[in-house]
Formats: sequence, structure tokens, C-alpha cells
Amino acid sequence: MHQVRYFLAVCRTLNFTKAAEECNVAQPSLTRAVQKLEEELGGPLFHRERANTHLTELGRLMLPHLEQTYAASQAAKALATSVRKGEVAPLRLAIDTTVPVRPIIDMLSSLKDSIRGLELTLGSGTRLAVIDKALDGAFDLVVASQAGEPNDRLRSWTLFREQCRAIVPQAHRFAGRETISLKDLDGEAMVERVDCCLHPLFLSACQAANVKPEIRHRACGEEHLQRMVLSGFGIGISPPTLSLTEGLVSVPMEGDGFEREVVLATVPGRRFSVAADAFMKVARARDWSQEMTG
Repeated sequence: MHQVRYFLAVCRTLNFTKAAEECNVAQPSLTRAVQKLEEELGGPLFHRERANTHLTELGRLMLPHLEQTYAASQAAKALATSVRKGEVAPLRLAIDTTVPVRPIIDMLSSLKDSIRGLELTLGSGTRLAVIDKALDGAFDLVVASQAGEPNDRLRSWTLFREQCRAIVPQAHRFAGRETISLKDLDGEAMVERVDCCLHPLFLSACQAANVKPEIRHRACGEEHLQRMVLSGFGIGISPPTLSLTEGLVSVPMEGDGFEREVVLATVPGRRFSVAADAFMKVARARDWSQEMTG
């Protein structure tokens, strides 16, 4: 794993001497380790120039994978340390109700089996509610959606991105479409989900395109939204990772302007327990793209 650590140091500094100083190792040792990694991966990772060291195409392709490998290794070490110490390890985590819970529970279950003394407090609420509670000190970490500019009071890391979808009853005229455009929604009856960050983006896009959907009904919560759509109050906009009620289908929206991020966030400067730190490292190292499409 030291080969990967040295590679990442060179990526940050773009200088073998500075990378060796950062890693507290002699430069020849660092260079040999990087060369060994290049042999294992089958090609050069850097163009070595005295004043302009930079990544090769292979290096650019390998960088995100090696970053994830190193992060996962560090997470494993944190878990092992926590087991050895046997400390009580509180973890106070809140999840935005628009975020799928299953993969997060899977991670928490792994932590439960690995960290002796884990004390979990799991909360949920609207995106704004869980953020406010984190700022007030009720939670150490939140998993929440965001669209547009991030909250400047939080430090956050993107877990995954996704495009919104339209949800309609199976008998709706849009149900058999591969995609729908904003123009298709002009005059269309819709239900607004007031606690979802996608709707401000959607309404702004409609305004810019001079599209005027008929929004007379509003819902708070995914279950309420889906039940109203199923009952004919109008179509809805929803993240694709949330499961659908029987009788509904989803249709992708055209264009790339309806994307949200799901982030792991905390208050800058807040100190973590072993469990909170381990959860953060495991969550950031996880391959969410496969998880969300699997």
C-alpha cells in the first residue's frame, strides 16, 4: 500500500522530491516504489520532466481507482484500531428522507460488527431539517441531497450524482416514452414535492424555457407524492434511486440540468468519535456508482 501512498503524493505535488519529503522517505526509495507500481500496472504513470512532472493517460485513468483503494485501506485501519481500543464509539447520523436508506444501513451493519461499543443514533427528516439539527449539534454527520451551490456552513463530500425523473401512472400518455422534455410539460398537471432540492432546479428550468406546468398540489415526503401521482393529481419529479409504488413508472427527463448530488456532510472543525470517523472513511471510499445502478 505504500506504493499507492507514494503515487498519490506525487500526484498532489507533481514533484518526486517534494513527494518524498511529504512521505518522510528518501527520494530513491519513493522512485523505486512508483516504478514497481508502474511495472505492476503495465506502463508509466508519469511523464518525468525536471520542472513539469505530470500524469500519463494511464496515470489519469488509474488515479481515481488508486485513491479509492487507499481510502478503503485507511478505513480498514481505522476499524481495526477501534476494535483494539474497545472504546465506546457513538455515531450520530441523520439521513435526508429523499436518500435511499438501504446502502447506508448496509454500511452501518458492517460497522456494528466491526466496532466494539458502537452506539448508533439514527435520525431522518427533510434535507433542511437534518442540516439544521447537525448545525445545532444533534448529529455529527448527515447524508443529504443538494442541488446548486453547497451549504457554506457545512463541509461536504459528494457520494454520488443522479438525474431526476418524472413519475407517472402506468396508464399516463408519458408512460411508454423513452424520455420527456420540458416542452412536454407545458400545461401538464404536476404535484410539487416541497422538501426536495430538485424542484427549485426544475421550476427555474421551466421559467427559463417559458414552460408553465400546472402546479396546484403539493406534497411533503416521497410516499405522499407517489400516492398523489397514483391517484391522478398530476405527475411528479423524483430521484431515480427511490423505489416506486406499484402502478407507477418513471420516465427520464431530457437534458442535464436536473441533477442532484447526495453528499456526506459535517460541521467544519467538529471532532469525531472512532465510529463517526470510520463511517466517513468507509462512505467516501465506497463505489456508489455501482451501488446506485446495481
